[in-house]
Amino acid sequence: MNTNRYGEPCPLCQAPLLLDVLQVRSGQSDFPVAEPVTGRRCSSCQAAQPERWVEVMREHYGDS
Repeated sequence: MNTNRYGEPCPLCQAPLLLDVLQVRSGQSDFPVAEPVTGRRCSSCQAAQPERWVEVMREHYGDS
């Protein structure tokens, strides 16, 4: 199941990043067994500084 939540501060503006999270569930548990982050977003920085955003995301997290 895909969901969103807030995470660590944006490296550019310090606002909380919106994380795209994939919740992996098990038949034996009511709770997620894994929650890998599939994406990170900061609407103000992505729109205002798209090139810098991609560069910083690659430096900090290895993705864009």
